[in-house]
Amino acid sequence: MSVTMLSSVLLAGAALPAADRAAIDARVHEIFAPYSLPSTSRSAWEIPVFSAETTALIAHWQRVLPHDEPDALDDGDWFCLCQDFDQKAFRAAPGAARLLGAGVAEVRVRVNLGFGETRDERLVLRKEAGSWRVDDLFAAPDFPRGLKRKLRETIAADTALQRKR
Repeated sequence: MSVTMLSSVLLAGAALPAADRAAIDARVHEIFAPYSLPSTSRSAWEIPVFSAETTALIAHWQRVLPHDEPDALDDGDWFCLCQDFDQKAFRAAPGAARLLGAGVAEVRVRVNLGFGETRDERLVLRKEAGSWRVDDLFAAPDFPRGLKRKLRETIAADTALQRKR
């Protein structure tokens, strides 16, 4: 086993330093805090919290997005996985974050929409330029294989639709 592979294996699942844990908790709070405010008009993809790779995928998706009908990604909110929620009861509770590798961590988040409805999500974050950024989002039923995979699939479908027109 190479030294690089061994160090990645040893890092995976390792505890995060307190400063990184605090930064990840702050990022989760930043993402979900607007859901408790009187009006939230920004779409999830407009929030500047994504990694460079995910931001590039979002920009590509925006270029091929159909303007006359919704596609697989623009008809609901990515972070709450909903169209409706109770802003007074809305809560997002991050669990313990764990290191997946150098500069990559994951945190599980329990999202309470109100109305007795909850969602379990897994955010994969990448440390870029000293800040933890959302690199991927996993949640059933919308993103069981991840947001990035869904972006790639939707880009392909939207591109094919453009070609038919």
